[in-house]
Amino acid sequence: MVAAPEVFEEEGLLTPEAGVPPRRHGRGKAAMILAGGLAAAAIVAVGLSTTHSLRAAPTEAAAVNGVVSLHKADLAEKKPPKRKSRASFVEASMPFMGGRNGVLDGDEHGAIYIDEDGKKNKYYLPGAKIVENGSTIVYTPPLRFYLMNKPTTDYGNAENFYKPILPGKTFTCDIELSVAGCGCNINFYLVDMPAKSAGKDHDHYCDAQCFDGLGCCAEFDMNEGNANVQQVTNHACTRDYADHPDWQCHKWGDPEAKTQPHEFSPGVGQGIDGSKRFTFSQEFRVTDDQLEIITTMTQGSTKVVKTMGPNAQLQAMYKEGSLEKGMVFVTGYWSASDMNWLDGDECGGGSETCSNAPARISNFRITTNGDPVPSPSPQPSPQPSPAPQPQSMRCCYGDGCNSCQDPHSWCGESQGNCNQCNGAWRSCSTALR
Repeated sequence: MVAAPEVFEEEGLLTPEAGVPPRRHGRGKAAMILAGGLAAAAIVAVGLSTTHSLRAAPTEAAAVNGVVSLHKADLAEKKPPKRKSRASFVEASMPFMGGRNGVLDGDEHGAIYIDEDGKKNKYYLPGAKIVENGSTIVYTPPLRFYLMNKPTTDYGNAENFYKPILPGKTFTCDIELSVAGCGCNINFYLVDMPAKSAGKDHDHYCDAQCFDGLGCCAEFDMNEGNANVQQVTNHACTRDYADHPDWQCHKWGDPEAKTQPHEFSPGVGQGIDGSKRFTFSQEFRVTDDQLEIITTMTQGSTKVVKTMGPNAQLQAMYKEGSLEKGMVFVTGYWSASDMNWLDGDECGGGSETCSNAPARISNFRITTNGDPVPSPSPQPSPQPSPAPQPQSMRCCYGDGCNSCQDPHSWCGESQGNCNQCNGAWRSCSTALR
């Protein structure tokens, strides 16, 4: 049995665990438990409003760019998703550390606007590609970004982060995943950064997996997924897990809410088409000081709702995590061949290859519960193409049609005449004179 690690009271931070065997990143719920030399699969799911079960994989296990559609009648039994190794996230995700001594060049600022109760406030995701007047993030692996009050990569100073306080609020954004399917992980989540130690990446990162070389702290996965699945997971740190006394935080997540293949999958079907744009909304509802989180995904007239809590672990995240005090907003895109803990229900249990195709998240809105959620700012309407001008053969000089003879002149009457005038006979608009 591993000795309990020392707990730092300062800022609620915990030291990384020692001697803990590799585990998955905790954003899935299946783990392989060895007993009597035989492997068995167990599913842990607590505090969900919907019962989740192990589902079948498609008989056709692959599709273009790793996107698999399950809108088929013929399904076959699949292998259980294998555990995610400790190395996957640590090696596949890295922070943006550009700039010099924390000072960034202008194009590295990552200025982004968040509509908060009707007021657009400016924040920064240093290093992120921000387009469409500060409304849209374009993601490609492997970077992760932190929401900051000012453009800096000084991640050791807690005052530099913008930590939204979400209880009593609703967070909304628009997501476009396209062909970022199996093996891809596009995400945004909350952690209790900064860790006391800078860690191996020098960014004071921490999360509930307590990876070697990184900090250990509470983590709430607001959303992670790809075109095949969406998942919300709570990882509190109550250090009282009887089945896993070595855990400081709940690595696997409790509670967890995950879409079913009939609810969210690429292609046309009954649910949301994960390859097309959809709206993601997450309400942090507090009733009698108990937290409940309602996640709604909408696409046209189709709506999928997932509810988690209230339960003890979610309440710990609310009070001690602490959502109540505000946590650092992290967002990024990483990929791995063993992402089956996330998307194995659709992508199967074998090795996966992410397409690494760009994804986009736009129009961040935070509204007080009960207030209407503002619609995204309308995109500028495309300007109509100018009507084509009637064309005729002209006798012109130089390049193009800027200097041409009048078509009624002798040089402009025919190609032969134009040649004698040392001109070029070419097709030009009759509007030119």
